[in-house]
Amino acid sequence: MKAAAFAFAVLTLNVAGPNRVHQGWQSRREALVEGLKAESPDAAAFQEVWRGEDADALAAAAGHAHRAHEPSLGLAVTSRRRIVDRAALDLGDGNGVLRAGLDVDGATADVYSARLAPGAGAARRLGRLLAAAEFVRAQSRARPFVLLGDLATSSDDKEAAIFLDLVGARDLCVSYGDEMCGRTYDDRRVDYALIPYSSRPPRETARTAFTGTLEDNGDSRPLSTHFGLAARLDGGWLKLRAAAEPEGRVEALGQAAERLDAARADAESRARAAGWLPWRGTLLALRARADAARFAADGERARTALARAAKPSSPAYE
Repeated sequence: MKAAAFAFAVLTLNVAGPNRVHQGWQSRREALVEGLKAESPDAAAFQEVWRGEDADALAAAAGHAHRAHEPSLGLAVTSRRRIVDRAALDLGDGNGVLRAGLDVDGATADVYSARLAPGAGAARRLGRLLAAAEFVRAQSRARPFVLLGDLATSSDDKEAAIFLDLVGARDLCVSYGDEMCGRTYDDRRVDYALIPYSSRPPRETARTAFTGTLEDNGDSRPLSTHFGLAARLDGGWLKLRAAAEPEGRVEALGQAAERLDAARADAESRARAAGWLPWRGTLLALRARADAARFAADGERARTALARAAKPSSPAYE
């Protein structure tokens, strides 16, 4: 009898959970629970899940006995497969990345839950994306991975393309250049399902999930502030590894360094200009100098990575 083909279903959802329970959340969580039972993923990544009992409820609904939860970041990964190790990156201000290493048929595969908070300027987002990309590359150097979550940048923004090149990843919502998922937050797609890039396109793409509404006293409300994404990975995924130096990474690092240097110069200019303003000038100057220091550190990270990437290395592999 022929063995069944490998399939590994994953899901990501920013649940927009509360820090303190309230009546509206209880009814919304019940609706999310029913949706998770219907989706029945093998692993799930959740964002904005701050309370342990909410992480437990979501894991139980998905049929997952194993979970990794970082309450301070609001991130969780839950799974049917055993979690063998974990790591987290705290980017400050509620931004971060959580990795859970899963035992998948005797191999270790990484599932990430990521959340970068919206509202930051393009340069600050780029600095966070750069740090997240370097974290993923370091953690999953010799493992297959799927990166799930909210990157707070639209799929058609330049920062998203730079991030894909920095990691060496494929966006499962894009097939042969066409967007397959549509919007996940307002009129944009800011949620992603990414796997290591290979020349062989995956057999299946991601799709939106949790797009329904909750009926409450005659009012119709969305299940969350975001739509979710779901994808089914085939056996080829377990063979994928990020290339040692992905094609496009050197150019992406150069672009990141240039953009961050320009942002640093602009922040320094703002700091000098603010010094001439009465009353609020000191506060504005301090903020601008803090921005300049942040952009300088991020730019140095990009240049350091660029110097390493420019050195001869072993051929990339898939």
